[in-house]
Amino acid sequence: MLPRCAVFPALVFTLVAMVLASLQGADAQESRDDEPMVLGFIETSFIGELTLEMSAKLDTGADSSSVYARDVKIFEKSRGDDWVRYRLIGDDGRTIRFEKNVVRYAQIKTKRGGTIRRPVVLLNLCVGGAYGVAEFNLADRDQFDYDVLVGREFLASRILVDSGRRYSAEGACDAYIEEKSPEQPDPLTAEASPQVEGVVEEGAALE
Repeated sequence: MLPRCAVFPALVFTLVAMVLASLQGADAQESRDDEPMVLGFIETSFIGELTLEMSAKLDTGADSSSVYARDVKIFEKSRGDDWVRYRLIGDDGRTIRFEKNVVRYAQIKTKRGGTIRRPVVLLNLCVGGAYGVAEFNLADRDQFDYDVLVGREFLASRILVDSGRRYSAEGACDAYIEEKSPEQPDPLTAEASPQVEGVVEEGAALE
């Protein structure tokens, strides 16, 4: 049997070793969680609080993100702040009308060598299971194959892009969508209601 003077230091050493091992395990778990995921250069994105589904090109050559917005109208609200109304159309044809504060204006280079001034807004975004708030400039992307372009500002530290893959993470945003979805009424007790074409976000009025 060891004397008490020998048992106490051994006990302290054991406890310190256990704490250090626990901290190292936590750091390892955190580093794994922080590692960027690998996605294809074309993925399904979900935009806004109402998670509008839109195919997106993930472009590491673009600084910022862009979305094809229709009927863009700038107006002033209280205190002279610039706001913008616009529509987004999802891959399924669903239309959402937005009313957002303009956080800044971006000068975008055109193919002809000039620049065009575009309003920039903040929108929730989920792609491939990575989600957050992204800055989007509102653009006319009618001549592009995809209505959404996700740039480096959102991709950095979140996503690595594999140019040989497409739609590699279908279903990865399902939990995010479920969290954002409003609670559905019980179909057995809910009264029938007429279908409304288009939905509204951020306080804009239905037509």
